[in-house]
Amino acid sequence: MPARRDVTVFLVLVFLLPWPVWVVEQLTGSQVLFFVAMICVAISTWVAVRYVWRPGNIRQATAIGPVRWKLCLLAAGLFILMEVVAIALNAATGVFPVDLTDFSALREAYGPDGSVGALALRALGFSLVQLVLILPLAFCEEWGWRGYLLTRLSSRLGPWPAMVLIGAVAGVWHLPFYLGPWFSMGADERQSFVPFVIYCVFFGVLLGLLRFAGGSIWPAVAAHAVNNTIVFGFLDLVAADADAQRNAWTTGLSGWQGLLVMLVAIVALASTPAVRRGMRVPDRTAVGASAPGAATAPGD
Repeated sequence: MPARRDVTVFLVLVFLLPWPVWVVEQLTGSQVLFFVAMICVAISTWVAVRYVWRPGNIRQATAIGPVRWKLCLLAAGLFILMEVVAIALNAATGVFPVDLTDFSALREAYGPDGSVGALALRALGFSLVQLVLILPLAFCEEWGWRGYLLTRLSSRLGPWPAMVLIGAVAGVWHLPFYLGPWFSMGADERQSFVPFVIYCVFFGVLLGLLRFAGGSIWPAVAAHAVNNTIVFGFLDLVAADADAQRNAWTTGLSGWQGLLVMLVAIVALASTPAVRRGMRVPDRTAVGASAPGAATAPGD
């Protein structure tokens, strides 16, 4: 098969498959796109890898290596730390005022009654449940973006251009989430699409570096899941002022201060021996495709 054909198949599928789900969501009001779209990335990956690329070992070819728990925990902790620093910078500079007296955003989301500690534990518990539920979906995305596509594009473009390009592509892929009357995106959120895509570039580079550091997608899976739950569902809420006007260009990790925090993390990660070694590992899986029956499924 031509070397580019599998990537083309993946990109066509990954951008087309969410739209029928989007139509169903608009017609019925059932908010399923967030979950099904992530599964669509895995379906697109499976079709491109199993039936077009056809490497001899799919797990090896798409970076489904052993789980390194310590690195996964460090990856999760990195995103929590970045969000805490971004919030602190926002508060110190007045970009986004926090409410550490009444904890108004927390009370607005979880009820006006009860102590701050009890409400915070409730919010944290809810985010932890979400974390467990979203881990398989985070795998679906990371298997496609950082497992398959980063492997294929790195061998042609080099690791850095590949990570930047995949971050931008993944950001634009989220467009269906920002359109239509249904789902959680209102008019204000739609205005955040461009800063969100820029954020996805930094986000994608960080996840790519974690993938290279661990030699597998699992640290990226852990970081992605924590980012979508603990970071945005708990930390972003617990100290916020409910009356403050959010601006995606200035607040949180997508704001310019947050992007600076992420840039520091990128530089720090890129300088580690583990990342440098991971980037130098030759792509042995890109050479030679086996017969269709020889491919190995991720769960084999």
